[in-house]
Order: sequence, then C-alpha cells, then structure tokens
Amino acid sequence: MGEEERDSPADREAGVREIPKWARRYAQNRTLAVVVAHLIFLTGGLAFAGLGYLTVRAVMHGAKAQAAGCVVVLSGLTVLWAWFTIAGQGAMQKVSAALYRGEGEVSGGPWLWGEGERPPRGAVMTLAFCSLAQAGLGLIGALPAHYAQPVSALYAVPIMIWIGVTRAPEPKTALMFLWPMLYGAHAVLMVAGAPISRGVAFDLLFPVVGYGLVAALGGHIYSRHARRRLRALAKTPESEE
Repeated sequence: MGEEERDSPADREAGVREIPKWARRYAQNRTLAVVVAHLIFLTGGLAFAGLGYLTVRAVMHGAKAQAAGCVVVLSGLTVLWAWFTIAGQGAMQKVSAALYRGEGEVSGGPWLWGEGERPPRGAVMTLAFCSLAQAGLGLIGALPAHYAQPVSALYAVPIMIWIGVTRAPEPKTALMFLWPMLYGAHAVLMVAGAPISRGVAFDLLFPVVGYGLVAALGGHIYSRHARRRLRALAKTPESEE
C-alpha cells in the first residue's frame, strides 16, 4: 500500500510541478566556469606580484636589462589582463558550455552575464574608482597596509551585493552571496586584531579569490544535488557518467 501511495496520481502530479523549480535551481548553480575564472584571477594575481617583485629587485641591484625585461613582460600581461577583464565574458561563456556539454543547455549562465546582459555600469565604475583611490592613498602612505582589506570591504561588499541583487532577471545563485559575506567577516576579524594578516598582497588576494572559490564550489555542489533531484522527478535513470 505504501508503494501505491507513493505512486499515486496526486504524488506524480506534485512531482511534475516540482520539475521547473529544480530545473531553475540546477541552471542557477552551474558555477564551474566561475571556479575557472577565479583560478585565472589567482594565476594573474600571482604573476603580477611575482613580476613586480622581480622588477623592484632588479632596479635595486642595478640590473637594468633584467628590469627592462620585467617591465616588458609586465606590460604585456597588463594588456592581456585588460582584454580578459573587458572581453573575457564571451570566452567564459564558451568555457561554461564546454564544461557542461554533457548535461544539455540552459538559458543564461550562473553568475556570469548571459547573452544580452551587462553588469550594472554604475557599480563597475564605482568599484574601479574606489579601488584606484585606495591604491593612490596607499602609495602616498595615507592608508596603512594592514587596513587595506577592511577599507576595501567598505565599498566592495555593498557593490558586490548590489550587483547580485540588481541582476536581470534575478540573482543566478544565492550561494554567490557567500562571497561578500565572508569578505566582510574577514574585514571585521582583521579590525578586531585577529592574527590572519600575511601582508597586503595576501590580505587582498586571498579573500577575493578564496571566498569567491568557496561560494562557486558551493554552487557547483548544490547543482549536483539539484540535478539528481531533477532526474529523480523526471524518472530518468542515472547515466554511468
């Protein structure tokens, strides 16, 4: 009798009504491309830091040829990074399609801007202005290096939440809000004196990339759950993959 109750028309109808909800959740949490983007950002950040260190060291030791070489490589990396920042969205959409090619297509991508969508221009310009202003204050010594991450959280966290909330047609995955939440918590811990500082480069790079990876991986794990739930509702047998 228990089996009959589970397979009753009412239960099957309720399961069918659940399919759109779980399909939407699955689509919203396909975040592997976001993981790739963060790994690229981490690699770029380490490359910039390493080249900057080598350039300064070469100048201090009078190695003009080595310093010039570092500047040339650093300039090329800057151009490449600018291209990735401006035009890399299309490339990341292709990466997302390749990563999920065995799972079908969905409208739009999680957290990445879908076709025809653009990040809020005001938010991006505000973030860029505040970042440059903070960098300038740091260069002239008006901002202690220890407080670089907490100060950045004052504008980065609201802007990250603003971008997530104002996305059209909706935030792709609520799990990405873990990113600004953890970034803000990190800033509070630093102001409170927690021994987590490892230098300005680490203090900025780790929260940006590390917490972004945590949020993106959380979305990916949830997408696996949503996919299993969706397949169960659709009565589709699991593939060997």
